[in-house]
Parts: sequence; structure tokens; C-alpha cells
Amino acid sequence: MEAERSDDADGVRPRATIDLDHHSSDYQRRWREISDANVTGCPVAYTPAHGGTWVVSGYEPLVEALRDHSTFSSFYDHSDPDSPMRGTSNPPTPYLNVPQELDPPEFFTYRRLLNPTLSPEQSRRREPFIRQVTAACLDRVTPTGRADLVDALTNPVPAIVTMSVLGIPLADFERYAQPVHLMVYSPPGTPDAARAVTALSEMTGLIAQLVGQRRVDPADDLISVLATATDDDGVPLPLDHVIAACGLVIAGGVDTTTALVSHALHWLYRNPAERDRLAADPTLIPDAVEEFLRVLAPVQFMSRTATRDVELGGQRIAAGERVMLAFAAANRDPAAFDCPTEVRLDRTPNRHVAFGSGIHRCVGSHLAKVQAVVMLEEVLRRIPDYVVDEERLRPYPSIRAINGYINLPTTFTPSPAVGATFPE
Repeated sequence: MEAERSDDADGVRPRATIDLDHHSSDYQRRWREISDANVTGCPVAYTPAHGGTWVVSGYEPLVEALRDHSTFSSFYDHSDPDSPMRGTSNPPTPYLNVPQELDPPEFFTYRRLLNPTLSPEQSRRREPFIRQVTAACLDRVTPTGRADLVDALTNPVPAIVTMSVLGIPLADFERYAQPVHLMVYSPPGTPDAARAVTALSEMTGLIAQLVGQRRVDPADDLISVLATATDDDGVPLPLDHVIAACGLVIAGGVDTTTALVSHALHWLYRNPAERDRLAADPTLIPDAVEEFLRVLAPVQFMSRTATRDVELGGQRIAAGERVMLAFAAANRDPAAFDCPTEVRLDRTPNRHVAFGSGIHRCVGSHLAKVQAVVMLEEVLRRIPDYVVDEERLRPYPSIRAINGYINLPTTFTPSPAVGATFPE
């Protein structure tokens, strides 16, 4: 930390500064250590990385910012390249994120459309479908005694479930899931990031075709809900916003759950006594999932723009400055969690902010948790002795937005398939 000259009326004002590049390989390797240092030493601090941004690591100031959406705006002004309103990603993404990068009242138009399909009740109703997909995925590998559990399970299950929710043919899941995976772990400015932009553009074209079809011939799916919706004046919602909302459901539904369950499976392998405990008593798994969300931090950051001069966590933030909310760090704040570096699978209450807080709290959180519980239950029931090949294990090279694994190679005692089939 260092003192910096300020333009405040009182002349020189201490300003907490840190050297944090969340896309760096150093952060990817040491995110826990770095997060803990920021929470205790500089819960709100400025980093010059990626054009400069405030990093909010403390739990209390982070929740304060999340709940004050009028001061800390999610809006991205795509119409003006010089506007400070740069949305929720750092650096900003070149495409629309609806409703993630909208503010009220427009935000609520889309959130009201998404909420019923992704409610807790509807998410629970999808459990039989999720279990069938999970069983069918495991049937493909259990007789062989080996599997990359990302390719075989944690990637296809959330992708297929998301396709089902939207109304996209289930067999097409890889065409939609792979561009998202590539985008979330590719550092900005790299060839992989450029390829991801191209792939996402192609995916957007596919979604546009489906939206156009549903406007003419709606079905019982979320694309139809969005495609046929109108504003308060009865005017159909903008086509580009509807396409973007569908794309955001895919992005949010695919990679975050993949990352969560992949990390949980690796952690359980490294902690066999806890793995045995969950396998023996699956009723413990829902609370364990909440703790995995807190400590394994699948979503690490989300950004905002200050709309006015404001003080947060003892620091003065000027209107137009960028603010990056460090969920991973806030979930390790000792002011909010007892012994936060310890993994307690029965921790309760567990007020983690892995899904955010306030109006922008993740709309798909309920469905994500049902999927995570089902996948862990089935793995621990059918291949409880899995061994992770850590020499071939590959984490994401960059925590651009998601903290995940490219692969999770395992071996286990072979067992017969149970005869599960993929839904059509």
C-alpha cells in the first residue's frame, strides 16, 4: 500500500493501492493468498491493471456496493466508446449482456421474464431430468474405469440442462458450451480469446435463428418466453436484447456449474475422509455445496461503474471510476465468517456471496445448486473411489471470470452401466 496524491480538497489523502492483475498466472496460482492479504490489509484498494479499477475485497463494503445499484451501476454504454459505463466485465466484453449489464427499470423487464422459469420450485422440478442426464453421462464411462470428468460429466450435464431450459436441441449442446468455456478462461489479447469472440459470434447467429422461429411459432421454453414478450406499451422487446438474454443464460448456466462441481470433486479427492462422509450420508451434500461455493469461488469477480462520488470502505471513489467486486476474497473475510480459510462442509449459516447480492443476484443460482447436488450424489454413489491424475490435471490458465478446470482426469473401479438413456 502507498500514499497517493489526491485531488480532494484536503490536499494529500492516503489512497490504498495494490498491484493486482486478476488475469495473470500469478493470481491464478495464488488467488487464495492474494485474496486473504487484500481482505485484511486493504479491503478497498486501487489497482492500475486493465485501465485502473478499485478492488473491493471486504465482505461488508462488497455487499454495500452490490445492494446500491444506483451508485454502482452495471450498465454498459455500447453506443459511446468514450463512456465510463463499461459494464460488469474487466476488461469489458464486446457483446451485449442482458440483463446483467442493465440497470432498473429496464433490468426488471427481463428479470421478471427469467424468474419464473428459474425459480426454486421450477429448479427442484427439474431434478429427475438432471438425474437422468447425469446417470446417462456416467453410464458412458463407469464400465471403463477411467474418465475425464469435465468432458464426461461436469461440462455436458449443465450444458444439456441449459439447452432444455431454453428449448435448444439437446444434441447441440457442444456448439453452445465450447465457445463459453473458451471465452471464460482465455486471457485478453490472446489468440484463444480472439477465437472465442469468433465462436461466440457464430453462437449468437444460431440463437438469432431460434428467436426468429419462436416469434412466429412459440413453444413451451424460455426462448419463446423472451421472444414473444412485450414492453409496457405492447411493443416486442428489442431483438438484440432478447438474443443477448438467451446468450447470458447459456453463459451463466454452462461454465459456472461446471467449474463448481469440478473443483468440488477435486477437493473431495484430496480430502478422502470428507468424501467418505458425504458418500455415507448424502443428506449432507446440500450444505456442502454451499460451502464449496464459498471457498472454491467459481465466480471470482464482477465489475461496476460509480455513478457519483462516494466513500466505500474508507476510500473515496470518484464518479466514472471502475469498481471490481472480489467475491472470492469477500467469502474469506474473517469479519463475516468464522475461521474462513477452513472448509466446513456443515457450515451454517453460510452467508456467502458466490452468487452476488441485491437485484443482480444470479438468477440461475437455484438451478445450479440442484445440478451440483445431483452430480455429487451420483458420483459418490457410483464411483466413490475415483482417483484424480494430478499430473495431467489442467486448471484454467487465467481466471478471466470463472475459476475452473479444463480437464479432470480420473480412474476408478469399473462398474456396470445402469441403463440410463439421454432425454430427447
